[in-house]
Amino acid sequence: MAIPVQGFAMPEKLPASITAQRVLGKGIGLLTSKPVTAGALVWSVERPLVRVPDNEHLTQACYNCFYLLPPGDRSDTVTKTLRTCTGCQVVKYCSQRCQAQSWKAEHKYECKALGRVYPNVPPTAVRVVMQLLLRRQAGSLSEGEWQDLLKLEAHLEGFPRDKEPIGPGKGTKSEDIRLMSQAASAFSGVSQPLDVIQALIARVMINSMTVFTAAFDTLGSCVSTTAARLNHSCNPNCTYMFSEGSLAIRSLQAIPKGSELTVSYVNLRAPTVERQQELQAKWLFTCTCEYCTRALTCGQPDLPPPLQTGMSAETLTHLDDEGRKLQKQASDAPADAKVAILIDAMRLFTPHKDIYPLWRSPWSSIRHDLKVAEIDQGNWASALGQALRFYLHIDPTLFPMPWIPHRAAETYGLLKVIMEILYQVTKPDRNEQLLKELWDYKIDFPSVIRHLSDEVEDTSKKGFGPRSPVADDILGYVQQGIDFGSSDWEGELAKLKRAAVELVD
Repeated sequence: MAIPVQGFAMPEKLPASITAQRVLGKGIGLLTSKPVTAGALVWSVERPLVRVPDNEHLTQACYNCFYLLPPGDRSDTVTKTLRTCTGCQVVKYCSQRCQAQSWKAEHKYECKALGRVYPNVPPTAVRVVMQLLLRRQAGSLSEGEWQDLLKLEAHLEGFPRDKEPIGPGKGTKSEDIRLMSQAASAFSGVSQPLDVIQALIARVMINSMTVFTAAFDTLGSCVSTTAARLNHSCNPNCTYMFSEGSLAIRSLQAIPKGSELTVSYVNLRAPTVERQQELQAKWLFTCTCEYCTRALTCGQPDLPPPLQTGMSAETLTHLDDEGRKLQKQASDAPADAKVAILIDAMRLFTPHKDIYPLWRSPWSSIRHDLKVAEIDQGNWASALGQALRFYLHIDPTLFPMPWIPHRAAETYGLLKVIMEILYQVTKPDRNEQLLKELWDYKIDFPSVIRHLSDEVEDTSKKGFGPRSPVADDILGYVQQGIDFGSSDWEGELAKLKRAAVELVD
């Protein structure tokens, strides 16, 4: 049930077809007054109130458009360079145009404050609040923008006290809020009561959105007073993404007239218990959507009833716990030790394939971590096998439509792995070991790249939009002058299916 909110005007413009309304049990949400087709742009925010790269990416991303330097020491023909702001020495830009836009919109208000603490860099949430305080003091934020920010939920009383455990969701404690507010006050030099800054920190923690790369890797943080009104669902009908610093809300499915627009605050692949833990720890609420009530992940049951498996509920729980324990151990381990630990975790579930199909968590999430670890270690044959498992066997079950961004991103990741393999086996000092590992499969990699490039380009238009970073990267690949092959795709697909099984299982 939704009740229109009187006098709720937001400087970030919403389309006339979207209204802010009170939704029973959820506070304020956003509803559409007209039907929305699947894969459509619902609305966009050209320049959200605040968006900043996180601390990890400050030296790798443009502070204005979020262009991200490619990893490694190789670059493609469209790689840009980043130049450091000479005033603060903290932020970087890919062009004079981006620097000028950022200076006018936000950076001129924070540059001196960041420069005073350099080479130390405040945490991301502290930098966001510093910018808001300094822009408010300088009159850069209108009264309407400031009031809309203050209308967002803070839930300051809901953050655990310092002595309370916060569980596996890694939530923020009230002591953390207090310390961050003290830092924001001291570093910005703005005179505001500490309780006001604490509430502002809490609002940023609760309402900020994660800026993702095209591969869904975390890149930064954003606060939009309109998009912050999107409530959570584990079966969302919308998703959000960023392109050149702008925020776009896109539909994941057909949305009937009068429906609430929802997004997921957490990883859709995570099982119910992990989603619930993260939502409670970071956003201070318990999700009661159909997927959580029925213990579903992407529409699939987290675990079958014990009577169908011949195993007790305790045994199933123990198996899950052991897998997650090894997964956590791997995440804390040195880079060169992760692969062995994750392989041990994978082997726990191999004897139980009748209970754990490839898409079921934690097997699938452990496989994802293993794929990333194999890539980090340059184990390209194994990385190919794991990426193919997602492309062929996991994502078609979890995300039936190929343009769904989570699935399109995995396909994009597979394309990048194959691109790297082609480079490794054709460079002057070619990787002989990799060539030997893949020789028997006789895969025509240029033909596979051609097909996947076309597929990603097509799906990205619907899933990510025409201005997506994926489309830019595809263009970059094409500009490298690859001599694409012409083999029959069905024949190559059969080879990939064989490799998916033999390279990793």
